[in-house]
Amino acid sequence: MAVGSDIVTPELVGKHQFDELLDPSFDATQYAHELVRSRDTMELKADKISSIMTDLSATSSSLDARMRATVLGTHEQILEQVLGVASVNVTLEQVEDQVREIKQYMHALRTKIRVPYEQALEYTRQARNLQLATRHVRATSKFMQLVRRLAVQIPASGGRPDYALAALTLVDIERLVDTSDLCGIDVVDRALATEVTPRRQQTANEANEMLVGGMRRQHQSDVGSGLQILFNLGIISNAVDTRIQASIAALHTIITGRMDPRALHIGVREHNARATAIDGRDMVGIDTILWTRLEDMIDAVLASGLEVRVLERVLQRKRDVLRVDARVDASYLDVVASKLGDRVLALWWTKVVDTIAREIHASCDESSVVRQILTNNYPRLVQLFLPRLEPLLAARLGGVTSVRDLQSSVASVLIGEDDAGCAGDVDLAQSPNVRYGDWGMRVLWTRLLSVFEAEYVNKAASRMDDSVARCFPAPPPAGLVDAQSTWAQRHNTKSDELQAVSTVPNRKLVASVVRSVGTELEMAKSDPRLCTMVALAATRAISSFVATTKDRLLSVMDNPRVVDPCAATAHPMTRSVIGLINCVEALRVGISELCQPADQPLTAPAQSVLCTCRDELQTFINAQSDVLLDAADRAISQALLDVDNSSLWLHAEHALQWLQTQVLEPLDPRRSSRVHTMTDSYLTLFVHTVCVTMPLTETAKLRLASELPQLEFACSQAASTMGVRVTGDAYKSVRQMRPLLFMTSRELAQVLGERGAEWS
Repeated sequence: MAVGSDIVTPELVGKHQFDELLDPSFDATQYAHELVRSRDTMELKADKISSIMTDLSATSSSLDARMRATVLGTHEQILEQVLGVASVNVTLEQVEDQVREIKQYMHALRTKIRVPYEQALEYTRQARNLQLATRHVRATSKFMQLVRRLAVQIPASGGRPDYALAALTLVDIERLVDTSDLCGIDVVDRALATEVTPRRQQTANEANEMLVGGMRRQHQSDVGSGLQILFNLGIISNAVDTRIQASIAALHTIITGRMDPRALHIGVREHNARATAIDGRDMVGIDTILWTRLEDMIDAVLASGLEVRVLERVLQRKRDVLRVDARVDASYLDVVASKLGDRVLALWWTKVVDTIAREIHASCDESSVVRQILTNNYPRLVQLFLPRLEPLLAARLGGVTSVRDLQSSVASVLIGEDDAGCAGDVDLAQSPNVRYGDWGMRVLWTRLLSVFEAEYVNKAASRMDDSVARCFPAPPPAGLVDAQSTWAQRHNTKSDELQAVSTVPNRKLVASVVRSVGTELEMAKSDPRLCTMVALAATRAISSFVATTKDRLLSVMDNPRVVDPCAATAHPMTRSVIGLINCVEALRVGISELCQPADQPLTAPAQSVLCTCRDELQTFINAQSDVLLDAADRAISQALLDVDNSSLWLHAEHALQWLQTQVLEPLDPRRSSRVHTMTDSYLTLFVHTVCVTMPLTETAKLRLASELPQLEFACSQAASTMGVRVTGDAYKSVRQMRPLLFMTSRELAQVLGERGAEWS
């Protein structure tokens, strides 16, 4: 392969296909081995290698020529760049000289500024130290003036100390010492140790003595003076909290262990050991000792509570008027309540009730006798607290009120709630000024009385349920039923009569239900909440009585002969139906009397519950008696409409007789209006039937002439049973029809003409 003198460019190099040789993974040894192992002849292999070597040499020479030409072409440019670098170097040296001169000028300027500035700082530091020294001197001088004023207000000997103003001076001294760093000044430390601290202790002791003595004597001026001093000292919250805790601790000592069952039994034995009466009338039981100790506890609570109430009243009236920055509308009570979390009397009452509740509940857990005594005499337990603790519990008399209670009241007013109908807003009978909605009574009921109230209501409900259960005894055993059947067969007595006797409860037992309800309501009358709950329990007991009566009525009325007025003989169980209805009527009458007692009326909620129960009983009585009246009404009306039946009056008379003798005479509820309506409808129906459908033959006239007086008499008898007289248009029509039966057509026309003339 000939090689020319032309320069081999990269484009020409590409023509020789050196891609394989330029590959990074090219292996020369392997490439050589492949050339050797190829199938070409040795001459072709040698030519091929030579050609490749020649191309490589030519390419290398061409590259060398191009590099030489490139260096020669760029030489002038490189020389020009070198000259430019030299000129830049000269310029940089000039800039360095100018920067050096600027630094020298700045150093001289900094020296001129720094020296006056350091002198100004020194003068400022000296002025600050002088100001601090002046402030300490002024504070020390003011401290000494306050100490001298304190010595005048509380003289060491002679003179009457003014502890109220001295308290303000002590507060000013403490504030001055706290805000000014006077520690380490000998005159200040000596004055604090010898003058201020003893007088502060003396002022605090005097204020506490005035507070304690005023609370004990119920003297509001002494309490106010003590509170004023404590407020000026800034320790009123701590002092009031200390007094409350001391009162609670004293009551805790009195209450703890008083209700222990073992201590109660020991008290019974000690009292009975001192008994001297031969008949033992001066001996007592555990209940007497229990109630005596409870009364002693309540007396102690009342005495301590009156002291705390005086404290709260004075706190509420007192306001800070000596300080300029004081809030005029904020009382001492607001200040104390913000620190303690609630009002003074509310905090005290809550903790005292907790103490009493723990003691009583622990005693009840240990002894079932104590629990039974308190549960069975729950009204007496309520009366033990009221009206004795009325001065503490009545919010309207300045009793217990809580911050949370006031917040809830404001919220209820804003929301628009009205609890006037609730039992919580009802005044207690023994304490008209106390309501269950008051905070003190609410705490007492929630933490102590609610448990005994629930147990008492359950027992009262059980007693009333027992009285109802006695009215409906369980069925006799199988052997006794067989004996009754044998006795009935031997004495020719029908089994229906025996069943009728056993179905209707004894009226005395029904009266015992009313007496039981009345007794329970009478015992709970003084407590509106308890009375309402007992009334609800009585309603449930009466509802069970009515439900049992209804079941018996349904079982009796399953026999259609019981309410069949057309039966040949009256069924004995008809009287049982009347007897059951009469029992419910007796119960209704008793409840009506309880709704409005003559001596002392019930509370409005309890009376409302009983009135609702009475109305439900009346509805039940009307519904059950209407079953019998409807049966008689259908039978009588059908007999009067059956004109073609020759025994028209016999069926009607039989049904009327059944209505009078089997229903109206033994029925206690007065259904006067219904009976009057029924008899009036019978007369009207009879007149309409005769006038419209019955042909007035001679036989019909004779028949009507005999039946009209009988119908009139029967209706009068039935109505008189209910105390009603048969009057009205229907009765007048019957009385006027009788003389018209035997008139001729001419006489009837004449009578009608006369009546027409009168009407015109």
